[in-house]
Amino acid sequence: MDRKYFEFSLEEFAQDLGSKKSMPGGGSVAAYALNLANGLASMVANFTDGKKKYAAYQADIKEILARCQDYHRESMDMVDRDAEAFLPLAEAYKLPSDTEQEKKYKHQEMQACLRGAASVPMDLLRLSSKVLDLHEDLLEKGSVMLLSDVGVGVAILRSAALSARLNVMINIKDIDDQAYVELISQEMEDLVADIVRRSDYVYEEVFRRFK
Repeated sequence: MDRKYFEFSLEEFAQDLGSKKSMPGGGSVAAYALNLANGLASMVANFTDGKKKYAAYQADIKEILARCQDYHRESMDMVDRDAEAFLPLAEAYKLPSDTEQEKKYKHQEMQACLRGAASVPMDLLRLSSKVLDLHEDLLEKGSVMLLSDVGVGVAILRSAALSARLNVMINIKDIDDQAYVELISQEMEDLVADIVRRSDYVYEEVFRRFK
């Protein structure tokens, strides 16, 4: 690509997504969803920062804001990283496989590219857990005026994590190294289960407080 997705307008990204192109796809959308969830945490923290009512949490809010800055860049980079990881995989699929030597080379390239493609959604799951930590803190320490934004944040984050799970699965299913596949699968399932459980708790708690 000549341009990074973070340079696109919302309209440009949406148009590219809906076009007959292989990129961006579900992986980039999942990463962008995580970025939006992180942005909501940052917004809640910013509106809480400096308020007398939440003075006891001021140091925590400052820490949340600093982490949001780090996570913003990391999650936004994943939007492009996912697309960039797909490129070599797409090229590997096109390699000739007429001779035994060509078949062997193509297989080796495919194995390496599949690992690379799986690494981005795995990183997304790991980062999702960290962003969720912020929303859990803001449930209690953030301004009650923005409580609904915490709920929206975890709902989007949950979707990002479940989406990343699919993107891991589609890439590791054809990897030969079963020890690697089992290791990644276990970490993936543990992360997803934890994220879903915690996201659901925060969402339901937000919903309960509005009753």
